[in-house]
Amino acid sequence: MNKDKIKRIIDANINRSMEGLRVVDEIVRFILNDQALTAKVKGLRHLLQKGIRPIGNDFYLYRESTGDVGRRLYPESEGERSDLKSVFMANIKRAEEAVRCLEEFSKLIKAEYGRIFKEARFQLYDLEKEIIPKLEKAIKLDFDLYVVTDPVLDHLKVAEQTLAAGAKMIQLRDKKISKESYLQLAKKIATMAKRTGATFILNDYWDLVEEVGADGVHLGQEDLAKLTVKKVREKIGADKIIGISTHSLEQALTAAKAGADYISCGPIFKTPSKPLGQPVGLKLLKKVLASVKVPVVAIGGIDETNVAEIRQVGGQRFAAIRSAVRLAAHLR
Repeated sequence: MNKDKIKRIIDANINRSMEGLRVVDEIVRFILNDQALTAKVKGLRHLLQKGIRPIGNDFYLYRESTGDVGRRLYPESEGERSDLKSVFMANIKRAEEAVRCLEEFSKLIKAEYGRIFKEARFQLYDLEKEIIPKLEKAIKLDFDLYVVTDPVLDHLKVAEQTLAAGAKMIQLRDKKISKESYLQLAKKIATMAKRTGATFILNDYWDLVEEVGADGVHLGQEDLAKLTVKKVREKIGADKIIGISTHSLEQALTAAKAGADYISCGPIFKTPSKPLGQPVGLKLLKKVLASVKVPVVAIGGIDETNVAEIRQVGGQRFAAIRSAVRLAAHLR
């Protein structure tokens, strides 16, 4: 076989692998904000460079971009990206396929050249498995309005109206009805949420998450007196979301350290939902936002008249109960 053609193949796949890994790098660094994963991607790029270096550095001389027949074969579907996960999957697969090509074709130059690429390929498989659940959670936690239903209002009506208005996160909260009644309500709202692509969270009932098909559970401080975040995680799985209510900086730090995927902070303003609770105010919210890396949901007395104040201190997520329908309409 003409070695110039082999070198052209190697050049193309060096570019594909590095391009794919660069996109993955941007996702773990800027979307997931994950230092450990960013270091792993960087390490993989260095490993590939280690594999490329002995083969040579003149591959670009064999490049024929304008004459490449593959350049004209561009299916319409190849340009489609429906969400962040599709961007990730396209590029991690691009890198895996390219590294496999590097592994195979580099052997035609020298058998031992394939070993490092084989190691890189298996590291890519492990990396894909590690990133996917974290990315899926990040997508589910990409919202502004967090709707919390309340027994004072019609659960199903509020869910229907807010989801129709574009709400991307909803929690079923009712501490007065029986567990069986809660289960039936939860199944109905889960169907609504799935239809609109919204994230659905149960309040307290972590043991119903799987049965309902919910995305996770929200726990209060009173729940944490009975069980730990770690224990709930073991029960519902690593792919499910756990949110924790917090009312102080200490509680926020503790919840984040314990492994909560998000925390709520409040009540920010006076609210009839917590008539005896003193508002913690915007100052605490600002401190919490600066102190934890997990998403923070401001809650308590938030409506269309004061949501701008949440944003002014850096808040991007806010919960609404009685004002949920009005706020959903206001935001859209």
